[in-house]
Amino acid sequence: MKKLVSVCFVCMMLTFAAGAANVGTIDNGYPGDTEAQAQMLCDLGLFRGTDKGFALEKPMTRAEAAAMLTRFLGAEETALAGEWEHPFTDVPQWADQYVGWLYQNGLTKGIAETQYGAAKNVTCGQYCTFLARASTDYDYYSWLLRSGENEEERCDATGFVRGDAVSLSVRLLRENYQKGGNEQEKSVAQVLIDKSVFTVAQLKNAAQNVLPFDYLCSGEDADSEICYMTAGVTVESVKTGAHVSLCTLNDDEPPVYAVVGGYDEGKTLCRIEMEPMRLVPIDTCGSDANYYDLCRVGSTDYFYISVRPENQPDKMTVLEIKDNAVQLTDITLEGKWQLRPWTDGQLLLGQTQGWLLTEDGARQMDIYGQVFMERSNGVLVTESVTTERTAICTWTADGQPIDSITVPNNNLTYPTPEDDARMAFAPSLKTYNDVYLWGSAGLYQEQDGILTQITDLPTYDYTHNPADDSYVIVTHDRSRFVAYSESAVMMRTGDTLMRILPDGTTEQLLPVLPEESLLLDQVNLLADGRVQFTTLKPTEPRRMGRFTCILDGGKVTVTDATDDIFYMWGEDAIEVEQTRLDALGIGSGVA
Repeated sequence: MKKLVSVCFVCMMLTFAAGAANVGTIDNGYPGDTEAQAQMLCDLGLFRGTDKGFALEKPMTRAEAAAMLTRFLGAEETALAGEWEHPFTDVPQWADQYVGWLYQNGLTKGIAETQYGAAKNVTCGQYCTFLARASTDYDYYSWLLRSGENEEERCDATGFVRGDAVSLSVRLLRENYQKGGNEQEKSVAQVLIDKSVFTVAQLKNAAQNVLPFDYLCSGEDADSEICYMTAGVTVESVKTGAHVSLCTLNDDEPPVYAVVGGYDEGKTLCRIEMEPMRLVPIDTCGSDANYYDLCRVGSTDYFYISVRPENQPDKMTVLEIKDNAVQLTDITLEGKWQLRPWTDGQLLLGQTQGWLLTEDGARQMDIYGQVFMERSNGVLVTESVTTERTAICTWTADGQPIDSITVPNNNLTYPTPEDDARMAFAPSLKTYNDVYLWGSAGLYQEQDGILTQITDLPTYDYTHNPADDSYVIVTHDRSRFVAYSESAVMMRTGDTLMRILPDGTTEQLLPVLPEESLLLDQVNLLADGRVQFTTLKPTEPRRMGRFTCILDGGKVTVTDATDDIFYMWGEDAIEVEQTRLDALGIGSGVA
């Protein structure tokens, strides 16, 4: 098992001031700025400044780039100790061995047969080509540049400088070394360590506060360990003696946590500490439970413990960690829950209770349910579903109740009688606009937090006729459960059309048909007032094709179909479907 979580320690005391200006066009976005990255390379023996410092703002000639690249590859001593022939006549004496070594190792070809272009400024593309040849078997280098940021074009426009060369060189350290078939997937930094260019300890010290650091869980069960890494190199590790997984609350700051213990074993929540690297146990739970990260609010961390009793719905309790003190809160949730940002904290919503998680602890709030809509005026709409009822509620931005409607669920049919299935298919709502809410709990209108129930009939799509203020909905009889699967996801739908008049009375537009005769999808009104709707028919793989139909005078005419219908069911699919509807007594071909 391998699970990688990037943890950039930006909150640690940086050697270089946070937010210092980047030098050059290339910005790695690392904790250390360009000056810090240059110093890191210098500490590793991969970069050297001038008599005026690193001079990162200065352009770099191709001769200077040859020296930097040779030094970056840890080959300066070798290059200066040898005689390296090359065909170029424009190379100054001080750069001759650098260019010769690059040429003999296939890392440079020059700009012409006898011209290296030593006095010309190196471009971004040329320097990237050098780096690509140094770490791969090809000249292709776009993988080294960040897609969508036009880094090469911007460098060409502003001028490639030594700071850009530093940033790209440091970026390369983290990339996989692919030269000569690197089957072990080592990073460039690890290859340089293997070649004794620098040591792991030197990398750890030089890269501290400069490069992002990562955690990696590796191994299985008793052989598991947590590795502390940078640039693809493990600089610290700790054995866990059991299955382990990372549990991090913020990718950009410590502390980081780990859960030790496998399936059917007790679990221990540990905090990872450094210098030396170790796991500090802070809480334990039984074999039927596990820890998961919930959120961090200021300096307070929240975890939840998911308990899975046999043949019972999952239960969730919340753990609070502040200043190394661990406290089990009074929060207990069953079924669905939701976490969302809120003023001064995070709002944790259960089906019947809610809590505000703050830096100073958790406090209960009246707001509850699943937030499925937030209006531009700050009104929040929630839906709370239990096996007995569905509650639709509206709230002010500060969590004060405005309005609510409750729909009983005990008169609906479910696919199986088990409680978990009843919860999974309990009435619920959706919305695609700022006016209506609809679903198996009915059709509702919301305005300024006030709810109006148009119908409590299951509603899976609707259309509004402003001429008479009526609605046509896709629905089904309450004694039925109508659903279909598409791409392995089960979705509820209806099998008939119903008109809802302004006074609440209903008019059935299609007769009651045998179950599974129709699967309805969408409904709308044509300009002439006729009802247009789509029906579903299975196609491959695991998809539903759609027929377009028009209802006129109580009879249905099939007018169109999606391409996959014709592909699956043949060119005469529309005629075959029309014949089927005629046989059911609802087709336009029936007198």
